Amino acid sequence: MNAWHVNAQQDVVQHASCQLSVRVESEQQSIAAGSHNNSQLSQHSYQLLSALLATLPCQMNTVALPAGRAIKMLEEGSLAVMIAMSETPERAQYSYFVGPHHIERMVAVGRRDLEHRVTDLFQLLSMRGLISVTEGAYYGPQWQQLLQQDALIDQRIFYASGNQQKLAMLASDRVIASLEDEVIVDELLRQGDMASRYVKLFVLHENPVYFAFSRNAISKDIYQQLQLNWQHMLDSGEVDKIRQNL
Repeated sequence: MNAWHVNAQQDVVQHASCQLSVRVESEQQSIAAGSHNNSQLSQHSYQLLSALLATLPCQMNTVALPAGRAIKMLEEGSLAVMIAMSETPERAQYSYFVGPHHIERMVAVGRRDLEHRVTDLFQLLSMRGLISVTEGAYYGPQWQQLLQQDALIDQRIFYASGNQQKLAMLASDRVIASLEDEVIVDELLRQGDMASRYVKLFVLHENPVYFAFSRNAISKDIYQQLQLNWQHMLDSGEVDKIRQNL
């Protein structure tokens, strides 16, 4: 057994009631688009994280937070974990990434009258009306580059505190489109009359997403142990079993 493996186990043993704070959506806005926390993808992600933490052993202590505030707390270390985080150089400065646990396919979903008229980001931005996104979320290099090149784009964006508020803005016709993971959008379009009012317009970006652990909340030894435990969960079929049970 490696020395760092022993140190990681001892680090956890020293904290017999190990609990790690995990961000969940702060859902106090309109429920027009339903609950993001109750979505199949969200439940799947938290079950995977719970199983991973149990290998330390640790428990999740969920904290309802707006997205932007949660990222700042992750950086500070007052929040231990966030799910579904894209790995970027900036985030790598304060996060350890374990996974990936999902491949995120970011799409634009908008009013049905935009179908066939809007097939890329530039066409969407040429339309009148607001676009809702989640504050602090990563939407790929094209989106990041446009934000840096054209400050006026900010005037077209509604920065939501979470995915629920972002999609509620769409469902209440306060924005013309939203940017969201295709899995979440597909679930949204199965609700009520949503499919008759809204449609997927185009794919913006695709990348793996991870459990992001704050470098100021866990040690490097614990991170390395989590990486090993995650790989064991994959190899043993536990990850697939959790997915199939949902």
